[in-house]
Amino acid sequence: MINKDKIVRVLIYGIGVGEKLLIATKSVYFPRDFFKIKGTELVMLKGSDFPVLSKGDPIFAIFEYKDGTRVRYKTSVDICTEYQMNFHISEGEVLQERRRSFKITVDFDGMSPFYIRGEEMFSFEDPIELHFINLNLGGVLFSSNSTFECGDQVMLSFLDGEMQLLGEILRIQRDENGNIEGYGCKFLNINHAQEEQLARFIFECQHMERRNRKNNAEKKN
Repeated sequence: MINKDKIVRVLIYGIGVGEKLLIATKSVYFPRDFFKIKGTELVMLKGSDFPVLSKGDPIFAIFEYKDGTRVRYKTSVDICTEYQMNFHISEGEVLQERRRSFKITVDFDGMSPFYIRGEEMFSFEDPIELHFINLNLGGVLFSSNSTFECGDQVMLSFLDGEMQLLGEILRIQRDENGNIEGYGCKFLNINHAQEEQLARFIFECQHMERRNRKNNAEKKN
């Protein structure tokens, strides 16, 4: 059942290669449905610069709630303009949190070409450099000379550009003097293929770390 009062955002992904993020908006409405289909709910999203899709185009709609719950619905477009999208939803799938035990400490650089704050996107004249501190299947901690806020969505490019993921900043990590050490964020648009690639990278890093520890222990003995 949809908890309409607790929705904080709706994400729309195109179904296909990469499951590309198309829309992220907090402007979600449930208007009266004059041609109501039994067991479904009419949803209306409002915004600006929406990608114009055709009636019947398949999409995933992910509803994010205040308590962190994320529910995904597979549906199709009813109406889509630059300023509005309508679709119907029925039964959804509660998305489980990814395993956080895969977190590893890393030390490499990446880039960011833009970030989104609210409904507005800000592009950098030249992609800014990010330094990655730790990484797991669900998100990353990075540092930057640029300043971000909680709720910002930052495009993250890393692993030699093989990973292009949008991350939402959930927390700002500071040192004892209040200086920003890094930004903790969760991935918003990671698909199955990218998750598998990231899991392989994390496993390889863990394997190398265990091997290095073993070699260092043998040298001491």
